[in-house]
Amino acid sequence: MPAPRPAPDPRDAIGVLGGLGPYAGLDLVRAIFDETHAHADQEHLPVALLSYPGRIPDRSTWIHDHTAPSPVPPMLDVLRKLDDAGCAVAGIPCNTAHAPALFDLLRGYLAADGRDIRLLHIVDAIVARVQEVAPEAETVGVLATDSSIANRLHEIGLEAAGMHAVVPLAEVQREVQASIFDPSWGLKAFSHPPKPKAREVLLRATEHLIERGAEAVILGCTELPLAIPEAVHDASGVPFVSSTRALARALIRETHPAKLRPLT
Repeated sequence: MPAPRPAPDPRDAIGVLGGLGPYAGLDLVRAIFDETHAHADQEHLPVALLSYPGRIPDRSTWIHDHTAPSPVPPMLDVLRKLDDAGCAVAGIPCNTAHAPALFDLLRGYLAADGRDIRLLHIVDAIVARVQEVAPEAETVGVLATDSSIANRLHEIGLEAAGMHAVVPLAEVQREVQASIFDPSWGLKAFSHPPKPKAREVLLRATEHLIERGAEAVILGCTELPLAIPEAVHDASGVPFVSSTRALARALIRETHPAKLRPLT
């Protein structure tokens, strides 16, 4: 008789707090699979996605007005469920949710609960990805929501790593915000497939950032890679840095580093 196989580690899964928006959660899971070195079903990593979009109020609204319904309790509830499911780490595919006013509360409550799950910060992952794909870049463009721009969410992380961030001018930023939230053509309403207008607006905004000196452009909202899935800007060759793919690589690196596909 062959020797019995050892039981799998009960805490080796990757957790995804989905629903922020729903397609961004799916895109993160797909990116985890894409970035995993595997040749058979059994070689892929254990991943748990929980997506309860109707339970989680808008993050930006609460960050700027704490009298609005709070997303903290329902997000914390999902993270606890992921911890109970044996997830070693969790990622939140929503850049806005990583603003200190929200993210620090989630981490603090998990620590106070004595939970083992580790919650990764998306900006740390993005900065690491910039350093992978554009190691010589000094100036990095940022496309993100109004909330993330106002909070300097990505700028602070880039500056801490010795890089300079450039963001769109106000009239361009209005279009970027609309590409995410406009109910008639934005990515929240039309995720798969995205409306051509959303992609056109974002590519124009990218060109605007390149004109302002960007040597790489962060897609700093997890809806944006749904419209811009490519790795580089076709005309200029400037790299796009998908916050979704950056988080996927960080989650794998944190749990199963030997399974991370080499940079291509």
